[in-house]
Amino acid sequence: MSLLWLFPAGFIALAALLLPLLIHLARRSEQRIIDFAALRWLSAKPRPRRRIRFDEWPLLLLRLLLLGLLAMLLARPALTGVADTQARVAVLPSLDVAAAQAAVAATDAQWLWLAPGFPRIDKNSAPTPSQPIASLLRELDASLPADAPLTVVVPTVLDGLDAQRVQLSRSMRWQVIEQAPATNAATVPPAPRLQIRHDAVGAQGLRYLNALASAWNTAKPDTAGDDTAFTDTQALHVWLSAKPLPASVRAERRSGNTLLVDARTPVPADAQRTPLWRDAAGTLVLEQISSAQGQWLRWAAPLQASTLPVLLEADFPAQLRAIVQPPSMPRRALAAGMQPQAGAAAYPQAATELSHWLLLAIALLFLLERWLASAPRRRGQP
Repeated sequence: MSLLWLFPAGFIALAALLLPLLIHLARRSEQRIIDFAALRWLSAKPRPRRRIRFDEWPLLLLRLLLLGLLAMLLARPALTGVADTQARVAVLPSLDVAAAQAAVAATDAQWLWLAPGFPRIDKNSAPTPSQPIASLLRELDASLPADAPLTVVVPTVLDGLDAQRVQLSRSMRWQVIEQAPATNAATVPPAPRLQIRHDAVGAQGLRYLNALASAWNTAKPDTAGDDTAFTDTQALHVWLSAKPLPASVRAERRSGNTLLVDARTPVPADAQRTPLWRDAAGTLVLEQISSAQGQWLRWAAPLQASTLPVLLEADFPAQLRAIVQPPSMPRRALAAGMQPQAGAAAYPQAATELSHWLLLAIALLFLLERWLASAPRRRGQP
């Protein structure tokens, strides 16, 4: 454990120590001359004072000490390496506190909610979970002292997980309490609708896209010529034309909507081309075009079975849907298999500031100084 100063420039305030010295020199006790009749005609010859004298030494020292503590308060003293071995028990807000306390025998531990800010547990006010449990565990690990034991109480099934197990800087106890998981309906989004704009050559590929809509179990595609604007912002837009993309279509690309364009559609000169899909023979099927005009997907060949044999394969609808509508990452798992691992780098521990103790000492010294400064003997009272 060592002492450090978070703001050493605060010691400049020590220059204020001169003020009590000057005040006590200016207001030292006055010597009054009393005339005696027998000595009236003698010439007074006062002896000059050759040294500086301070009156009220206890009050002067108290004021100097008070100013010194104020300077220390400005310099913000703090202690590093303070040992804190109090156990912490973090409970997920969805759990019953009584069940958690029955499962974890830690009467002297500090009980916290595994929620933003990690508030103390109050049986009557459980916070609402608003942050993934993985990030909360990392944040809690970073905020606790390195020597503090940690126990985390979780239900049988966890939501809000990352793609990998959490890694912390400490070993911890992972207590699982049996609790029926909340029944959440499957949130698989429906397949996107198709809205197609084409020219005469592009119309030859409509039969493949109609079959694709049937395989996706969606409505028949909305088809029109390439002089008709796209109107359905929720649909998958397909541009089967040799014309450049209209300005309105390019504007939609910047907002993130998915667009499939024909192999004959001109590619911007600054475009970056990224292969996305190759068939079993290694032939390019679909590529991603990224440029200042936006981002879209482009067929590598015209929509004909002769140029794109993958159109006739049975898994073509599933593979295309996986590209235009990627499945969401699973975020639910059994808690028994998701216990955090130790081995992460330890976080630097924050210093413990002593400001509150200094404020208390300053307040007490100030009251003592006021009492001494206003004592009866200073007012000339008996």
